[in-house]
Amino acid sequence: MRFEVHKGDLFVGDRGYAHGDGIAHVVEGGGDVMVRMNLISMRLIEEDGTSYALLERLRTLQGTGVGDWDVTVKTSKAMIGGRVCAIKKSRQAAQRARKRALQESKRKGYKTSPETLEAADYTFVFTTLDRRFSSATILEMYRARWQIELAFKRLKSIMGLGHLKKTDMEAAKAWIHGKVLVAFLIQAMIAAGEVFSPWGYPLQEQAKSLSMERGIADATSA
Repeated sequence: MRFEVHKGDLFVGDRGYAHGDGIAHVVEGGGDVMVRMNLISMRLIEEDGTSYALLERLRTLQGTGVGDWDVTVKTSKAMIGGRVCAIKKSRQAAQRARKRALQESKRKGYKTSPETLEAADYTFVFTTLDRRFSSATILEMYRARWQIELAFKRLKSIMGLGHLKKTDMEAAKAWIHGKVLVAFLIQAMIAAGEVFSPWGYPLQEQAKSLSMERGIADATSA
């Protein structure tokens, strides 16, 4: 199934949408994409046609620095230019990501490669948006999508909103209203506390402030 694309649209997606032909479909329709990716979801190439050494670029990230590299995606239809924006996760967020990768590989019956485990230390996003949008802006925009995903997960898995348990119209309305009220209260508590992100700490322009927060996050997880 392909979504209809209009000029000026921006499609933001998780790793399930990070594949070349889907990106080509959006670009052909005049839209832009912003998708989280992994090491093998898309074929990135250098100008000379060789494979793009993304993991080597990721290794250059230090502290709270943000990476922003020009890349080319090779698809069955075309070569698509874009950027990879990346950030290193806090120690705690990286540990959670590696644990999830190992659990998924065990569940599906395959062995996780050392490269995959190393890449779990980073969040990296491919986008066709140009540099009028800074790398920090790209990551913040992706974080907003990630927050929405977490909100729906809370509604469905924790609060049970995936299945309506009432058949009477008035009872159903009351049940939904109660669940939504609790959802708003939870969101208010989250907004008053830490802002969640895939990399585990707030993304701000002040590198000194970020370094301090990263140090605190790492210390508490040690």
